[in-house]
Amino acid sequence: MIDVLQAVQTARNYLGMLYDVNQLQDIQLEEVEISDDGKTWLVTLGFSRPLSPTEALHSLPAALTEEQQHKRDYKIFRIDSENSQVKAMKIREI
Repeated sequence: MIDVLQAVQTARNYLGMLYDVNQLQDIQLEEVEISDDGKTWLVTLGFSRPLSPTEALHSLPAALTEEQQHKRDYKIFRIDSENSQVKAMKIREI
């Protein structure tokens, strides 16, 4: 069985395979929990990413500060506690 540190590292590695981490800022561990049956780790990572052109177009005011040009996203990773395999990644609504 993998421990919490291994589960978090698995989630971070998986995030790096799916996204260009050079575009992400402030990657942080937000939450971690093991399921009641002990079979699945739930790891939530948060990060800031640049706004897409569509998001920037719909943002007010027209002149965005550097901080406003980024959006905070949260992803929940479901990780098998026996073999460290990522079973799912979902958007965590805030």
